[in-house]
Amino acid sequence: MANPPFDASKAVTFDLSRGQIQKEDESRLLVSATALVALCQAAGPEATTSFGHAAGSAIGEAIARRFERAGTDTKGSSIESVIEHLGGELAIAGFGALSIERWGRALVFVIDRAPGSTEGDRLLAPLLASAVSKATKVEARCVRLARDGDRARFLITGPKGAEKMRDWLMSGVSWGEALVRLHPRAQAGDA
Repeated sequence: MANPPFDASKAVTFDLSRGQIQKEDESRLLVSATALVALCQAAGPEATTSFGHAAGSAIGEAIARRFERAGTDTKGSSIESVIEHLGGELAIAGFGALSIERWGRALVFVIDRAPGSTEGDRLLAPLLASAVSKATKVEARCVRLARDGDRARFLITGPKGAEKMRDWLMSGVSWGEALVRLHPRAQAGDA
């Protein structure tokens, strides 16, 4: 079975006469990014994480359903195909433009025009982890690596990799060096 293409046509519908916005038969709201980030900041880290997980779960479930309707699943699909869908969903929701960087075996999500600076990253990290987990049915963690203006980088990894990465970053190791450390050193004679 071929991977389904991402199709944004009619992904969001506006019924102005009823004052409703719909996405996949679920009502949506348009809220400014600044207001959302301010709300998350006022609500605190636990509430922000909870909200991010809920939003990410909805995105991941939509992706998984789309692949299932096409007679396949994300596990049997290319990373690029799954990323196309995740990027489309993030763009529709207003969370920025997604691309990936590969650092050896590490997968880094790059979000351009990510809303809300560092405060927005506190929402994006659990959102991305939950979306990937739900879409792929594999436990994923997301670690914020860096923010440069409106570009944010996040490592998508498993629980052990996330723990190691957070420890290294908190100890002052640069994110690039920490990514290198995630890869086992080649044994003598492996070259």
